[in-house]
Amino acid sequence: MWRKILACAYIALASFHLPRITSAQGAELTTVSGLIQRGKLEEAEQRLSRYLLKLPHSARAYNLLGTVYLRQGHYAQAEEALQKAIAGAPALVEPRLSLGDAYLVEGKFESALTAYQGAAKVAPHDARANLALAKLYLGTGEFAKSIEAAGNIPVEKRTAELLPTLAADYLGLQQPEKAGLEIQAMLQVAEKQPDLLPELSEFFLAHGDFKSSQQLLSLSQGKQPATDRFLVDLARTQAGLGQLEEAQKTLESVLERTPDSLDALVAAGQVAKQQSDWAAAAEAFSLATKLAPERPDILYGLASAQLYDNQTTSALKTAQKLHSLVPDDLRSTYLLALALFGVKNWEEAKPYAHQVVSAHPDDREMNLILADIAFNNEHNLPVAHRHVEICLKQNADDPGALYYLGMIQKMEGDLSGAVQSLSKSVAGNPKNADAQGALGSLCLQVGDVTRAVLALEQAVLLAPEEAQNHYQLALAYSRSSAPDKAKAQLGIYQQIKAKEAKDAKDAKKLKVPSTSEVPSMGIAARP
Repeated sequence: MWRKILACAYIALASFHLPRITSAQGAELTTVSGLIQRGKLEEAEQRLSRYLLKLPHSARAYNLLGTVYLRQGHYAQAEEALQKAIAGAPALVEPRLSLGDAYLVEGKFESALTAYQGAAKVAPHDARANLALAKLYLGTGEFAKSIEAAGNIPVEKRTAELLPTLAADYLGLQQPEKAGLEIQAMLQVAEKQPDLLPELSEFFLAHGDFKSSQQLLSLSQGKQPATDRFLVDLARTQAGLGQLEEAQKTLESVLERTPDSLDALVAAGQVAKQQSDWAAAAEAFSLATKLAPERPDILYGLASAQLYDNQTTSALKTAQKLHSLVPDDLRSTYLLALALFGVKNWEEAKPYAHQVVSAHPDDREMNLILADIAFNNEHNLPVAHRHVEICLKQNADDPGALYYLGMIQKMEGDLSGAVQSLSKSVAGNPKNADAQGALGSLCLQVGDVTRAVLALEQAVLLAPEEAQNHYQLALAYSRSSAPDKAKAQLGIYQQIKAKEAKDAKDAKKLKVPSTSEVPSMGIAARP
């Protein structure tokens, strides 16, 4: 969203609006302020911690500490420090502004609005407070309020920084002539202030208007430097227009010269997701989390990429961190349920899945998780069937739901129906090893050896570590007059079982529960 796009800009802005330190507070806070300006955040944090041991009620010290935490991406700690600064000196504007910045980057837009309104109440004509309000109102589509907030800035304090917001407001109000005047003003100063046109581009990007963004960036080329921000917005525009290879190359050029560009890393992760390159997406988002460890939007991207790339243990750690930051956001609950299921922690996954389903009864993935648990762990066929039917009502050809329907039918003795359901499941998703294995075993059971061999051969290719598939394939080969192949598969089966026994024995010595005997549940293989 537009408001999220603004968040990073506010973090950078915070470093240039450090509070003035009065002589009464001594040279130490002045020195710390200089350290923050130069980016020496760890040293600044250490000195502030020592300072607060001596003067634990210094509002200005807490304000500086909050600024340090904000720059480091430790938003919860920033909130705490800035709230102490406000409590200690309610008339200070700076901590209210920085608190709004922290809330904004966390996606807490209502809290950010309250903080900025508080700053404007303390200083009604403060340029930064009213600019922040103008941008936030723009993000909510309240264009008239945005223009009103901008109008609260005295004329002599208005800068070109206001131009992108006004241009976007006028566009939102269907006043293109006025917007055009603001854009012309931006073009005139673009060489010296190269962030203005990209900011307006981000307004278009937030609303999915990639054509307008492309036109604006094309218009600005040659009139301003190709900054990192400009190139990142160009890449996002290219990706939005389906030019994924061009977007990737553009971002690679940014990261080559600025490896720690947070915006470029996030954009690279998003482009990789569009390309279904989940390993690359996970790598980009992982690097981004090192720069902003508590940004929920980055953690969402990382957890999703890790799940798709089958990095189950890492995905769980990411999802747990995300959920601790935004426990009331159902998206974090959704990812945590998937991650717990991915590491075969069925019982912990179940309540989170129920929490999502209570709000979204038709959610496919959560219903499939609950169907899986009901079928495999609780052996409750009616409950499993109910969750499967919810999915099939939305899509009668859903491969995951058809897999579970086939397994339920098999348990109920409807072998013909089970073969039909599993065949449809495999047709919809040939890469589901569990469905291939189940279909092969069932075909073998009903005497269709040829189909059994075909399905089981696919199963062992997709999941070579699954012992039972090798055993079933050995049986199928023996019944199709292929004794050498049967012997080879039986040998693989025995090797896997021997390894499982050894792993279980080693795990017992270490007092670590083994999961080697837990059957695969099939969800990981679904798209």
